[in-house]
Amino acid sequence: MNTLKRLNRLLTAVLFFQLALIIPAPAGQAGRETLDRLAAAGGLDKYPDANALVVEDRREVTFQADGTFLDRRYELVKVLTETGKNSYGEAGFDYSRQYDAVRIEFARVIKPDGSAVEVPAEMIKDVTHPALAQMNIYDANVRIQMVTFQNLEVGDAIEYAVVDSCFLAPCEGEYDIIDLFQGSDPLLHKRLEINGPDSKPLHHLVKDGKVDFSTAKKNGRTSYVWETHDVPRIVAEPSMPSYLSFAPRLLASTWDSWNQMSKWWYDMTLQYRNQNDSLKAAVAGVTKGMTTDEEKIKAVYHFVAQKIRYMGLGTGKKAGFEPKPATETLSTRYGVCRDVAILMCSMLDDLGIKCYPVLTRATQLVDTEIPTIGFNHAIVALPDGKGGYRYSDPTVENFPELLFTGEGDASMLVCTPDGETIQTSAHSPAGDNMGTISATSRIDESGRLVSEATINTRGIYDVAFRSFVKRYPPQELNNIWQQVVTGVHPGARLLGFSTSDPEDLYTPFGLRFSYEVEDYAIQAGKYLLIKSPISTNSFELILQSFLSAAGLPERQYPLDLGVTLGSSQQENLVLPAGYKVKSLPETVDLESGGLSYKMEYGASTPTESKRGLDVRYEKKFLIDSKELDTQSYLELKKILRSSSRSGRGEIILQKDE
Repeated sequence: MNTLKRLNRLLTAVLFFQLALIIPAPAGQAGRETLDRLAAAGGLDKYPDANALVVEDRREVTFQADGTFLDRRYELVKVLTETGKNSYGEAGFDYSRQYDAVRIEFARVIKPDGSAVEVPAEMIKDVTHPALAQMNIYDANVRIQMVTFQNLEVGDAIEYAVVDSCFLAPCEGEYDIIDLFQGSDPLLHKRLEINGPDSKPLHHLVKDGKVDFSTAKKNGRTSYVWETHDVPRIVAEPSMPSYLSFAPRLLASTWDSWNQMSKWWYDMTLQYRNQNDSLKAAVAGVTKGMTTDEEKIKAVYHFVAQKIRYMGLGTGKKAGFEPKPATETLSTRYGVCRDVAILMCSMLDDLGIKCYPVLTRATQLVDTEIPTIGFNHAIVALPDGKGGYRYSDPTVENFPELLFTGEGDASMLVCTPDGETIQTSAHSPAGDNMGTISATSRIDESGRLVSEATINTRGIYDVAFRSFVKRYPPQELNNIWQQVVTGVHPGARLLGFSTSDPEDLYTPFGLRFSYEVEDYAIQAGKYLLIKSPISTNSFELILQSFLSAAGLPERQYPLDLGVTLGSSQQENLVLPAGYKVKSLPETVDLESGGLSYKMEYGASTPTESKRGLDVRYEKKFLIDSKELDTQSYLELKKILRSSSRSGRGEIILQKDE
């Protein structure tokens, strides 16, 4: 270790010791200043819609030239409701033993009479990260310090201080941070101070908000201070975007460019792209008989996606950036996204196919103005021969194509030897995430309906239905689909149900089913009333699931669908002879921005050879944006109202005289 590194580590240790000295010692009574702040904060009389008040949020970060840091957080929160009590009854501080350590300096509950009840040592536990425990996977490095505020009641407050000490920077010599200045509870005061050496100037930007800012220089270091007061809470809405995409936030970093970050991660991961006899044998086995690179790429992708269990934790400072060696991931048959991506790269390396690892963020774009490690996922890039890249995500188990269509319009940092700037993946139109529902339904003179239907899938529909079919045994699938057809009519009876092979990713996936309903048509004197079974949307399970979050009359924040999607429905109703059309539901044709909806009915003319009528029903609904802004949401509501009316619409037939 060189002299500069020794000095930086020594300074870190000294600052840590000094910081510990200024932290209040546990006491049986809260300090007067703390009690005054709690009293001045008010309660439900002042904030009738709040569940808690963040009275004080202070954060002090000191980073060194080698990227190590001390991050001290102090928080004082007043609990106003049962919901607030449940939200703040426990606090968790995650870390990775590979990079940092977390220490709870103190944690207490402050009662309305001013008494302070210290959280006992047994209520502060260092445990395996819950995300790992749920998957029955053990990773010794990924931990979380859990603090349980025992006997917390409405009207109490919690107060704690925690210190995160980074002893090994994820990237030596660089520091970055993203911090929010608004949350789910009113924020009465927040102060963030970052102190760093002048040799590593901090590039910074507050986005989507205004925050007071000041700087001060002393002894070759600069303090950057951001402060704000009385910030209203974010009122949660169903399927809203992450706060990181719209709340006032600080982006700060010593990184000079995305290219620098791209090169750094390429260099870090290169040593783990290794091969051994087992890996070479696996590559030879999955590509046997294949002659083109495209065939081999797809075979390797499917092998990794299907055979390597994805653990689910992404990249990020607390999860770590170093992958396992590719040969280890192949041997253990599990890994996080970076492990899986590096394994796919290593297998393609063995084939002589050029590829690169990619840092990305699932579900939302990365702010590009300041380079920060705001990624949570890793995939693979392949040169497209035109100066750009195409992408592959080998963590998506049941998808036939290289890149899941939900990862269109996503931020991508391709990590190469010379570095790349951040870019956005191609748009995935709604037609790439389409369910096509087709049916031929016959109604005989007794009013009995017999219908034969198919559902063909693309994109999100393909993944969802393959996963659904793989999850249940055949008899249970029949029972589930029996429940589905009762959405058309309570008396519906499933006659048959079958699917494509969900394991065959080279063949388009589809479902086929048939059902019957006695007395489906309603006789009303000389009229026969019939509803198109498909128009009930009973089989449109995917789109309806996504739109279940569209219950609010209007929104303050966008509706985050996470994927473009669409639905096409067609049905041909073969009707009994001796009737003519009295009326059909009116055509609806609406289009606004990325939304498109069309529903129409049509009827054939009886002929001598075919005396009965055929009525055709068609509906197509496309949502060509992953996120709908507040105005687009109002247009969506208009479409949904029209769709609901058309679903209730009836075909009215009149008996021939």
